[in-house]
Amino acid sequence: MSRPTSRLFDRRRGQPPGFRIDSVDIGFIMLLAMLAAALWMLMPYQGLQWLPLYLGSTFFLFCNVFRIGNRLEPLWYVPFTLVSVYCLYTLQISLFWQIVVWFLEPLKWALIVYRIIRGPYLGVFSRLGNADP
Repeated sequence: MSRPTSRLFDRRRGQPPGFRIDSVDIGFIMLLAMLAAALWMLMPYQGLQWLPLYLGSTFFLFCNVFRIGNRLEPLWYVPFTLVSVYCLYTLQISLFWQIVVWFLEPLKWALIVYRIIRGPYLGVFSRLGNADP
């Protein structure tokens, strides 16, 4: 069976464009949910239980839904890591969530929009506007 000739075909993984999920992703989601539950049980008033869920959902959006690619991901995860380390080290959890809402969330969606506009876009709905004639 021959591979599709579309320029949108993900040649590295042999997968067509669009949303993707596999057993590794499901296992990762379950692991993050268990980690969030453990954090909630250990420190219910700190708000840290949302951290693994937020981080996991962001990478799920980047890798499985919108599939922005590895080159753009560091533009989000480097600032996220720096903010996380600083705020967790200084125990400023409310400052962390303020930075996430006002800086990191807009940055995340800007990177997604950038990938959709600039291309090559392989994520969800990519077949609607980018398919070869």
